[in-house]
Amino acid sequence: MVYLSEYSLPGLPRQGENQLMKTSDAPALTGARSKLLVAALALISAVAALQQAVVIPILPRLVTAFDSPLTSVSWALTASLLVGAIATPIAGRLGDMLGHKVVLTVVVALLTVGSILGALSTSLPVFIIARVLQGFAAAVIPLAIGLLRTNLPPQRIHSGIGIVSATLGAGNGVGLLLAGVISALIPGYAPLFWIITALSVLALILALTCIPSTDVRRSGTLDIPGAILLSSALVALLLAISQGPDWGWRSAATLGMFGAAIVLGTLWVIVERRVSDPIVDIAMLIDPRTVGATLASLFLGFGLFGAFVLVPNLVQTPTTAGYGFGATVLGAAIFLMPTTILMLGISLVSGRLIKRFSASAVVALGGLCTAIALVFVALFHNEQVNIYIGTTILGLGIGLAFAALGIMAVEHVRPDQTATASGINSLARLIGGSIASPTISAVLVASSPVGAAMPTINGYVAGFTIAAIGAAIAAAIAATSARSARKKGASNKQLTANA
Repeated sequence: MVYLSEYSLPGLPRQGENQLMKTSDAPALTGARSKLLVAALALISAVAALQQAVVIPILPRLVTAFDSPLTSVSWALTASLLVGAIATPIAGRLGDMLGHKVVLTVVVALLTVGSILGALSTSLPVFIIARVLQGFAAAVIPLAIGLLRTNLPPQRIHSGIGIVSATLGAGNGVGLLLAGVISALIPGYAPLFWIITALSVLALILALTCIPSTDVRRSGTLDIPGAILLSSALVALLLAISQGPDWGWRSAATLGMFGAAIVLGTLWVIVERRVSDPIVDIAMLIDPRTVGATLASLFLGFGLFGAFVLVPNLVQTPTTAGYGFGATVLGAAIFLMPTTILMLGISLVSGRLIKRFSASAVVALGGLCTAIALVFVALFHNEQVNIYIGTTILGLGIGLAFAALGIMAVEHVRPDQTATASGINSLARLIGGSIASPTISAVLVASSPVGAAMPTINGYVAGFTIAAIGAAIAAAIAATSARSARKKGASNKQLTANA
């Protein structure tokens, strides 16, 4: 087995110790073939991330199209994130059993079918079913990382993971922009989903033609009870959060859902500790080596999707409300253009920062910038230029954090644990995002005066503040991990010197 000494980071073990390594004895791809693999997986991952964000700027349009309240329509986003959270560990396990290429191809095919159904849908229930099918695409990232570890030479694994991980933020940004442009040119939401269909077909072709079938497979079983309990616990939690304003926070229905989430979550942990092949490795979930990355991903996911729900709705609010700018869907996307550009641009230089400092330090910096951006918009939202300043800082923060999160999740684990650690990290991010959507929607609805069609500005201030707190917590967790890594690195150097 070959060690990745060229990309050793501060505080990490050096050659001969536990580092990022190739996980297969199959010949590594070199030259143009390795670059083609990274490019193909990056594009597939970008399409998968794009579908998560594409509905965000058109939520107000969906409210009108389906004649439904925001708390109901927001499930078009929540359902996709929720299914992604469940599908990620399941797909990871199936990838280990059947081969990552096979499962990746199936996931992209489901994305294609969901996109077609979304384009043809005429009711909210059918549209949400389409979003459920699209949500399976969230499993692309851990599958892609598994393929990179299997097929790339050691010296390219680190950069490959960084590039694919960075497409999470960039894909979300492109999704927002695409929704804005198409909505400005063509009424309705169907054309947007036909374009996603075309991109999904392209991703499917790339999966079939550019990914080698060199996966290392292992035996195992699929943890169906664990999947059912986890999904049931998350659904109960999200129903309580999203319907709390309508049901009443102290109502029997809301409290019952919160209680059910706790009971089902507890049962899930018990089951996962007892089965031989759990859907989520609880030991890995709470492992000191990975728990920092997991929690940082959870809170960053919350902050990111909180911002992506808040900004488009804020700027599209008519000026007659006393705030907002009456922007179109395209206008809302333009407000987020700095975020999109910086998320993509930062990914190209983040590798140098990670090598210079550490993945956890870069995540901490990104989380801090994200929190600052959200607080800035909460305080200074009356001028358009201030929104652009906020989204610029937001792009810097999310670009740094997401590019480094993929590496932070796997840098301290054994090579055979990479897929598991990456899957847990993606799961945490998606859970954070799925909680953010109904939480922010509930805050906005709760601030709306009785009979009013729009929330007050205080609702947006509260929403931005809550999202900023999530990002700040992520920054604090990552900074703690970076500090621990530095201390461990200094201790190892001292032991080596003494020896």
